[in-house]
Amino acid sequence: MAIKKKDFSSIKKKFSTSAKYKPQRFFDLGEQFLDAVGVPGPAIGHLNMFLGHSDTGKTTALVKTAVDAQRRGMLPVFIITEQKWSFEHAKLMGFECEEVVDEETGELDWDGFFIFNNNFEYIEQITDYINELLDAQAKGELEYDLLFLWDSVGSVPCKMTYEGKGGKQHNAATLADKIGMGINQRISGSRRADSKYENTLVIVNQPWVELPDNPFGQPKIKAKGGESIWLNSSLVFLFGNQKNAGTNKITAVKDKRKVKFATRTKVSVMKNHINGLGYEDGKIIVTPHGFLAGKDSTEEKKSIEAYKSEQADYWKEVIGTEGDFKLEEEKEV
Repeated sequence: MAIKKKDFSSIKKKFSTSAKYKPQRFFDLGEQFLDAVGVPGPAIGHLNMFLGHSDTGKTTALVKTAVDAQRRGMLPVFIITEQKWSFEHAKLMGFECEEVVDEETGELDWDGFFIFNNNFEYIEQITDYINELLDAQAKGELEYDLLFLWDSVGSVPCKMTYEGKGGKQHNAATLADKIGMGINQRISGSRRADSKYENTLVIVNQPWVELPDNPFGQPKIKAKGGESIWLNSSLVFLFGNQKNAGTNKITAVKDKRKVKFATRTKVSVMKNHINGLGYEDGKIIVTPHGFLAGKDSTEEKKSIEAYKSEQADYWKEVIGTEGDFKLEEEKEV
């Protein structure tokens, strides 16, 4: 007995809807970064993660993202829990900020088109802070697209852990609740075509290795703070190796004086749920001013020579002598 197909057109009209979204855009971290990873930078309107060990270029990428946000008229919001932030370094990379004197306290501070907050003790304070700014935006009190920059998620506990009542499992649960079930929905929802603003969250994180129960098992590479950040990130960039830094230190040498010139680091796209693109074998050189080419030897040499010429005054002051200097590269760390 043949079963005839029913006409569902009336039902489809009643129950089927399709939300319209804004065209996908990316922050621009420079031509060298694009050549290394195949993606311009973090995706606007999404949760993004910079994953990697210390001194692999994550903060440089974070600042470059903020620089591009200022250029686009988007308001950078720095959430700093790592306590390694330097406005001097950010300004060196092109971030627009000026040192000012606080009229009330007489202390030196920094001002410009950005919001900066490093006064956090636990995760819930940070997620409440993000929600408060999003609420202010919705009320018309903050009329800008917002770029939240959190450095870093693995360096701050949840309230229970902070008060000595919990452990890592509570940190993971808090992030899953506050980020996965709340903030990520507000961030991704801003991409809808009917949303007045488009907001982005970029999180810096460090990987850690969970050893197997038996000597023949494979170690598991995870991000600090549990699985929530990884699962909710649309785009994950890995700086260096997963198990270790995977970097090479490049030293400037002149008249027996040696100073750190740059770091060569691996960089790749570990996860891309936006367009599926990205390289897994890129290399880039991280300098105090940003990124240089680090994958092709010919392009790398041109990039370094151009950089040395452009920043000659800076390196003259750092090294303390005039004239050219040679570069020495150490083995991979």
